[in-house]
Amino acid sequence: MSTGYLKRQKPKLSEQEISQYLARIRTPRELKPSLRYLRLLHRNHLMNIPFENLDISMRREIILDIKHLNEKILIKRRGGFCYELNGFFYCLLQSLGFEVHLIGAQVYDRQGNLGSVLDHAALLVYLDDNIYLCDVGFGDSFSSPKVIHPGELQMDYTRYFRIDKNADEDYTLSKSEDSLQFDPQYVFSKKAYQLVEFIDMCHYHQTNPKSHFTKQNIISQAKPDGRIILTDKKLITQRLGEKQEQDILNHDEFCSLLQQHFGITYEMNF
Repeated sequence: MSTGYLKRQKPKLSEQEISQYLARIRTPRELKPSLRYLRLLHRNHLMNIPFENLDISMRREIILDIKHLNEKILIKRRGGFCYELNGFFYCLLQSLGFEVHLIGAQVYDRQGNLGSVLDHAALLVYLDDNIYLCDVGFGDSFSSPKVIHPGELQMDYTRYFRIDKNADEDYTLSKSEDSLQFDPQYVFSKKAYQLVEFIDMCHYHQTNPKSHFTKQNIISQAKPDGRIILTDKKLITQRLGEKQEQDILNHDEFCSLLQQHFGITYEMNF
């Protein structure tokens, strides 16, 4: 495996990269960090850069460094999965003057089991005496940063989120459709990591048959009125609370829909 990684503890983007990144997410430059600006950056990131794991089936190694992330996300206008999207967003926020930490999270699987500490990468932003959980790499999740006030109900369009604190000083993010029944999403702590520390788990999710990322392609992007999701078998459109599903007949149709809805060309490298 390649050893590309972010060598500095606080990597920052060049002025040109900042401009390219902001253009990619269609967000103007502001000189001072603020909660309003953080919310705008977070939402626009989700609206313009898809969550996707296509490199795994394309036989392309995912490398966690600024050069490769810049080339993939900004130049080639691709997306990525959590380590890439939150890792690069971390660089942008730091470059814009935000106090931000890259954190690890243990994700719950469908059986209710927790993954490893670095199973997922997310962000904590320290702003105006509060701490906000940011996550632009978890697929269909919250659109606006969530303040860490344990037990507080936080609405996000038609869904509800809550962050609870346990006896070990860890936090659990939970999601609900009705504000009554909550499903835990992942567990995280305030411990800060460097992106290099996620390399082993990034490699695992690219290569291990037990990883859900090696089982199928998935591309997902937020829309103003919902979300669009493409897998090898279905195109799912969520709009104003209603869901429509279209079966995909073959790989050619998948490639056509990928180009049509996400502007991405699927290429196999053997």
